[in-house]
Amino acid sequence: MLKIAKFDSFKLRIPRGLVEIIDQTFAEKYHKIYIETGEVETKLNDEGEKEDVVNLDKHKVNITHGITTRIGIAFFMQGDKQIEQIFIQCNAKQLREDYFLGISKVTVKRLYDYIMDLKIIYIPYAAFLKGQVSDIDICYDTIVSPKDMKMANHNLNLRILPSLKKYVGDPFKLQTNTGLTFNKREKATAAKPFIKIYHKGLELTYNSNIFAEKYLKKEKYQNLGRLEYTIKNKRHKDYLKVEFTTLEELLEIPQTKLLEIILSGIPQYLDKQEIMREYKDLSPTDRMLIYFIERTVNCGADEAAVNRVLELFEKQEKSRMKKKLEQLLNYTDTKDRMFENKGAMNFLRDIGLDF
Repeated sequence: MLKIAKFDSFKLRIPRGLVEIIDQTFAEKYHKIYIETGEVETKLNDEGEKEDVVNLDKHKVNITHGITTRIGIAFFMQGDKQIEQIFIQCNAKQLREDYFLGISKVTVKRLYDYIMDLKIIYIPYAAFLKGQVSDIDICYDTIVSPKDMKMANHNLNLRILPSLKKYVGDPFKLQTNTGLTFNKREKATAAKPFIKIYHKGLELTYNSNIFAEKYLKKEKYQNLGRLEYTIKNKRHKDYLKVEFTTLEELLEIPQTKLLEIILSGIPQYLDKQEIMREYKDLSPTDRMLIYFIERTVNCGADEAAVNRVLELFEKQEKSRMKKKLEQLLNYTDTKDRMFENKGAMNFLRDIGLDF
């Protein structure tokens, strides 16, 4: 599913009383025994005497065909009370062949069935939908080659506000993946959200190949780029003007709002300097010169980006200046370079950035 916003992952929390433990080793006490000596782990008690250490297995990790599922027990504060809850790390890989559809009202039952089939816990489906969600990742896929993504990330990195450079890592250009990361998940804020651009085709080929070989053989993902955006907490939700608490409510958010959210993140890091009609008092030639100073082909502009200069002119000027622009381009060697830049610029436009 290309050019739509979809849910890739989230943490789901459900009150302990609504959950039946199926795996008897989950949430059970155990002793740690050292293989070499056969000794049980011990500690000194208050009287200085040795006693066996009793551990509690509060976290289960299941990895099957490249799909990682984490289920655990944690205590969360509700007012001045501690509430015991079961948490589940849900992700789109649990949809298996429906991975690229993302988690939605249509696919959520398949997600639920996969988790229940692990036989670690059992939750009634209605209670599953009423679970509280947090740490939500929204993703957005579009067609782009690894080469064009590298160029797009380079061009994008040039436009980061100097004051925000410290939050943005350098574009990475590895054989196994290429991308750009904005902030860190644990340090993200509403004004400086955690965002990732990376090449999903490379990631599946090199890092998730077990999963891809098992479930995605019919999919054409080799030239697929991905944008991911994390909604962190309640303050972040308020900033985005979106309301949800439960999984059921999350899945009711309309596509228009999800697109608005995921495409809003990167512009918060960018220099928004634009050339618009404040130059209307200058001659048409001067306006064109200013445009080419600001928007050079060497910085990644393709033919469509170059033609945006025509937006600077009134209707009666536009036709004449279009001919002038075509004449100027014929005298330059930019045609080939504009064609090379086209794939990168198309990717940036797909994620809401038109330089």
